[in-house]
Amino acid sequence: MLDLATGAQSLTESLDTLARMAGATLSQATGGAVECAVVLHHGKHTTLAGTVDHARELASLELELGEGPLTDALGTGLPVAANHMSADFRWPQYRRYLRSAGYKSMMAVRLQLDDGAQSALVFFAARTAAFPHAVVAAALGFADLASRSLRLVTELREARSSAADLRSALESRTSIDIACGVIMAQNRCSYREAFSIISNASSHRNIKLRKVAEDILDKLPDGAPRTHFDQ
Repeated sequence: MLDLATGAQSLTESLDTLARMAGATLSQATGGAVECAVVLHHGKHTTLAGTVDHARELASLELELGEGPLTDALGTGLPVAANHMSADFRWPQYRRYLRSAGYKSMMAVRLQLDDGAQSALVFFAARTAAFPHAVVAAALGFADLASRSLRLVTELREARSSAADLRSALESRTSIDIACGVIMAQNRCSYREAFSIISNASSHRNIKLRKVAEDILDKLPDGAPRTHFDQ
């Protein structure tokens, strides 16, 4: 829904929008400024976004260190809040960076996704006690909606990617088939023999079959015919 509502062209743009919406929601709930970062592990890829550079960089740093609220929330599935970072003895390495950034409260909430994907929102505030139980509850409510939205976004993007791959494969196959037809007409040979000619040229020139086929079609008097598939 984020993509449909905002016209986002990339996953990073979608996550940026999600971070802004989450930050605004928690800022309203706490009555003060709250920055937000979002992390998404999908397959072998990790995508980060945030309302400000500091938030995104701190989330990235926490993943590198392997300790902090975000790491704990991803690992346990439970919300993790730290309202007095100066007096909190958890995450000794990470706390130093939070103090340098001026944040005194922090909270992380995991999003519930499918197919092995993992995601979480992490919130930062410059004041102590920014995330009491009522605010944690508000964050969980937002996370539930965000989880549904992000699931739809990833499913939509995967469907678009699959459709694009299929369209490319169909166009490639069409070019090869037409080129085979040209060779068959010129050499009075079978489709298998024509395909073998293209395949051998592909191997000798170390280029893809489609490129060999397109080179053949480009040499036609009227140029290569266009392939078209409905969206």
